[in-house]
Amino acid sequence: MGKLSGEKVTIGQADGPDIDLVVHGDELYARYETPDGYPVIYDERRGLFCYALLRGGGFISSGVPASESLPPGARRHAAETDAIRQEKAEAKAAARRPPPDERKRGARS
Repeated sequence: MGKLSGEKVTIGQADGPDIDLVVHGDELYARYETPDGYPVIYDERRGLFCYALLRGGGFISSGVPASESLPPGARRHAAETDAIRQEKAEAKAAARRPPPDERKRGARS
C-alpha cells in the first residue's frame, strides 16, 4: 500500500461481513475510520473492526463493532500521538527486516 489520505476501501473481517473504511497512512502505519469519521481498530479477539478509544495516547478497542452504535468516549477523527505512531511504524519496519544472520548471508551470496 502506498500513502493513502482519506481513501475509501473495503476490508474483510474474520467474523463479520466486509466493511467500508477510510484509510489514512501507509504500509508502516495506517489509521482507519468509519465513513463518518470515527476511528476503528481491528479487534483480533472479536475478529471485527471495533470503535477505537484513546488511552494514554494510543488506541484501544472499545469492543463495540463498527456496525453498532457508538460507544461512550468515541471521538470523531481522534488520532494517536506522534510518539505512538512513530513507535508502531518503527516496530513494523523492524519486523519486516530479515534477521541479522540472513542479512549477512545475503551480502556474501
